[in-house]
Amino acid sequence: MNPRTSKRLFRRVHLLPSLITLGNFACGFLAVILCLNALYFSTRAQILEERAAGAADALSFPEQMDIDYDQAKARRNALALHSVAGARSRAGFLFHWACLVIFLGMLFDMLDGKVARHMGADSAFGKELDSLADVTTFGIAPAVIINTLSLAVLPATYAWWSQVIIFGVVFAVCAVLRLARYNIQSGVDKNIFSGLPSPAAAGCVVSAVLLAEGDYGFVDAVCGCLAGIPFFGTEIVHVKARLLSLFLLLPGLLMVSEVPFTHVANRYLTGKKSFTILVLAVLLAALVWHEPRLMLFLCFNGYMIAGIAAAARRRLRGAAENPDRDANQSHS
Repeated sequence: MNPRTSKRLFRRVHLLPSLITLGNFACGFLAVILCLNALYFSTRAQILEERAAGAADALSFPEQMDIDYDQAKARRNALALHSVAGARSRAGFLFHWACLVIFLGMLFDMLDGKVARHMGADSAFGKELDSLADVTTFGIAPAVIINTLSLAVLPATYAWWSQVIIFGVVFAVCAVLRLARYNIQSGVDKNIFSGLPSPAAAGCVVSAVLLAEGDYGFVDAVCGCLAGIPFFGTEIVHVKARLLSLFLLLPGLLMVSEVPFTHVANRYLTGKKSFTILVLAVLLAALVWHEPRLMLFLCFNGYMIAGIAAAARRRLRGAAENPDRDANQSHS
């Protein structure tokens, strides 16, 4: 392309779709910043807790001080524990919002393409900008959430921390590869994705974090059963962090697979649909509003499992219908 033509194209971009895409990128960047701040407050809570444990030693020689030793000790412990609880509460609040802004990024990602097509504003610039935003919000940010969360709650063991980092890198790299492959694909069915789409993969991970953060007895029961295994540790919070780290691998690898997944927006949200679909959509929205943590986890991970099950069923059906061809391939 002529450099003069390239400059002219860059100066003339479609404003509204680009702003919506940049909103998606901003959500991913904000999620990373919130995680780093949450890690700071979590570390601060650990330091304050260590100081609270040694508060009694700081008040030595009480007989030389004109104060009530027990009263001063109780006051100092209360202040220290209050600071610890405040720092931990702030860290949990920031981790929670880091997850929520990922879902806000999904809304921006869904809108930018539709707005661009409605305005006739499809362009190569918008396509590349959308991919960069998706990598940040749906590839990097979920991996950072899991890594910072693990660093905040897991004991200082280098071997496990290095594994958590590797799992995060695998997820982010798979998101990059999935988006690069998507950009060069042409002539594909618009109702089918080849591989798990990156927003759905991020939704699987982030909804699992929200579920682990909630107060659900069945989650604690499952983690309690795994707590006796040396690999997972003895405390439930450690088991949750390690399960979340391992869970990164499943949606990450599915992104670069060729397993077909339904394009939900194109299949069910566009065009005229039956009245039953409308009723089901309203019912699903009401359930998500009533129990968001559990329902978001079931929706995203149910979508992932349904795609795997459908692919396995098609593969088994194809093998049953063509046994002779499979036998010939095995002998050749």
